[in-house]
Amino acid sequence: MRYIIPVKAYQLQTLGGQMAKDNAQSSFQRGVMSLLILSLLDQEDMYGYQIVQEIAARSSGTIVTQEGSLYPVLYKLQDQGMISGEKRMTRVYYHLEEPGHRRLQELVHEYQVMTRGVFQIIQRETDAKEGG
Repeated sequence: MRYIIPVKAYQLQTLGGQMAKDNAQSSFQRGVMSLLILSLLDQEDMYGYQIVQEIAARSSGTIVTQEGSLYPVLYKLQDQGMISGEKRMTRVYYHLEEPGHRRLQELVHEYQVMTRGVFQIIQRETDAKEGG
């Protein structure tokens, strides 16, 4: 399975309940993207295109994003003081700040709790179908 995470406001549809669904999905995707960015920057400073490439490489191509989708998340994290940017030659390298490290720990915990809950539901559904 491959997940593409380009999140753009103009892609949202307004038919029926689709916009609410898309907003929730977009919010989830932005949260996952923040988690991935903070996690990568916890290991080393990186520039935008490098982050895109690392996400694809480390997920074995399962998670693919585009630079255009990445930068709004980077700018938001920067505005929140989670990361900082430093221009080196022609690239801006992003660095994880202490508030970003704390937020990373929170996001990892939240993601683990959510994933555990999802797997419990999925497992019960699978067990019920296999048993019944």
